[in-house]
Amino acid sequence: MKIHFTKAPTFTKAIIATAVFGIVFLASTSNLPSCSDTLAALNSGGCIERQSYLHTASGWLALFCLLAAVLLLALKHKDTIHGWVASAQQQAPQEPSSQAPAQAQAPAPGPGRASSFCATCGTRFIAGDAFCQGCGASMVST
Repeated sequence: MKIHFTKAPTFTKAIIATAVFGIVFLASTSNLPSCSDTLAALNSGGCIERQSYLHTASGWLALFCLLAAVLLLALKHKDTIHGWVASAQQQAPQEPSSQAPAQAQAPAPGPGRASSFCATCGTRFIAGDAFCQGCGASMVST
């Protein structure tokens, strides 16, 4: 069995990195109390001024890798998510409308411009247009 490694980021790589950084984060904790608690510091024989950079960095990297994994998973399944949205929109009840759809109507011509209708499909066009915007028929009269 031949194993093939890719350089491309994947969900699995992000989850593995999250686990590694999470283990380092948990392993690098200190049981020493904070130096601001004098009584606890004296009783334990020492104190810690601040957490180590390894602990802090591994915690942030674990969080970042987890967010990257979620983003990669969402990008991988974006078509499925868009399909859910489209099917939900199709299942939504639509109100009956007495008007024709807005995209079938051409915009009214500007002031002072004459308009006509295409003999082929009936779409309104502005005088001077060479082709119908609805069907593509030539509007130049011979």
